[in-house]
Amino acid sequence: MTIGENIKLKRKSLGMTRSELIDRSGVSTAQLSRMERGEQNNPNLETLVAISTALNTSIDEIVFGEQSTSSIYLSKTIDTLPIDKKTFIKEVIKMAVMISSSENLENGLKEKKKQG
Repeated sequence: MTIGENIKLKRKSLGMTRSELIDRSGVSTAQLSRMERGEQNNPNLETLVAISTALNTSIDEIVFGEQSTSSIYLSKTIDTLPIDKKTFIKEVIKMAVMISSSENLENGLKEKKKQG
């Protein structure tokens, strides 16, 4: 199955509409539509984190259609935490992804300057 098929399957199993997923994840309507139709099969990590968080699932399940043993353990461990701690962990992950994305962008710009 493709990433889009996995997203759609998980979304529908939760009884969630595409609009609800868009609202919860912050992913654009166009991008989610392309992903679910199989027209975009290589979303960036930030998008995968946003969608998997909104669907309350792991990135493994979105990408591979199943959870790895470590993801299952982590998910179960996080589920035992109070809601404020869960929210905090999700925010830390989002910040780490954003920092990583901006570092990659910055490094790419530096390489471009060196070349041109």
